[in-house]
Amino acid sequence: MFSVLDAYCTGWSYFKENVGFLLGVHFVALFVQLAPQILLSYSPGIRGFGAIAGTLLSFVVALGLVRIGLGLIDGELVSYSELFACVHLVFKYLIASILYSLIVLFGILLLVVPGLIWAAQFSQWPYLMVEHEMGPIEALRASARITKGMKDRLILFLIVSVILILLGFVVIIVGAVVANAVVTMAGAYVYRQILANQPGVDEGAV
Repeated sequence: MFSVLDAYCTGWSYFKENVGFLLGVHFVALFVQLAPQILLSYSPGIRGFGAIAGTLLSFVVALGLVRIGLGLIDGELVSYSELFACVHLVFKYLIASILYSLIVLFGILLLVVPGLIWAAQFSQWPYLMVEHEMGPIEALRASARITKGMKDRLILFLIVSVILILLGFVVIIVGAVVANAVVTMAGAYVYRQILANQPGVDEGAV
């Protein structure tokens, strides 16, 4: 069972140990997401294409950040190229994101609490998708399976993550990047702790 405080202490520790790399990779991720919209914003005919390209690229780098977070937690050597290593999963990520958003939205409409529970229950799907290249439904189902008994801590973790990122935006771009970097590492740590608490389960066969 993981501790939310330990998760963020670990995330901060990994951030301090890899501050240059994590800041760099998150700034690159931010630039990659914004570049198409900025470059194409002055051309009305292709402005929509810029928005679509930016969205797809945001999915690519989101997958890459998950991969980087897991790699650092596992003590592996990681590089900037990892940011684009999961491009082949982008459409799976798109479908899973839509499904996850619909599940959470439906839960929120049912008096909020179910939305928080389902947000926690299905929150581990990006890690499962990156590590095991699962499809959208498979990743969501696996997340529901491995998060049994941990939803209360995951709800708290998600709430703290949102607050931290919002506070990061208060101090403009640098603060947001630092907050996202810490959340990246804390999230990877939580995923590894969840798997470590699965009795009799082989991580490679989740």
